[in-house]
Amino acid sequence: MRLAALPVAVTSALLLSLTVPAFSQIDAQPGSRDVTFQDVSSQDAETSNEFCLRRYGSGYTVTPSKDSPKRKYTSDKGHTITLLDRSEIIGQGVFAEHDRFLMSFPDAPDKKVEVTQFVTGMIGADGYSGVFTDGTCTGKVTVGPWKTG
Repeated sequence: MRLAALPVAVTSALLLSLTVPAFSQIDAQPGSRDVTFQDVSSQDAETSNEFCLRRYGSGYTVTPSKDSPKRKYTSDKGHTITLLDRSEIIGQGVFAEHDRFLMSFPDAPDKKVEVTQFVTGMIGADGYSGVFTDGTCTGKVTVGPWKTG
């Protein structure tokens, strides 16, 4: 009998399904998740920090959309968030993620802005933290655990 190597994607998926119970919630319909922002500021001299603070505030709670729970979210303050793409790296107990979102904000619901975030955390932890930018505003972001119910 000859042994064949499994593709990396298959091996990773198998290991995740066996070793990372925190990610088992991804397929479940979660309730909500808190997102908080710190050090929000403008990236350019043309935009005031106040504009960025109005756009993001100190944070909000997101809930998956009933139409597309893995791609679309709404916040308790009127934001709409659509996940464009996500990449993940998992290794040596660390989880790292890069996301691109298309967002609208409560004061301009018809205007869509692309937001990029890079976040990290320990595998199995309740949340993760990192940085974000929308090309105009930047800051630190912390994403808490999914709350059910």
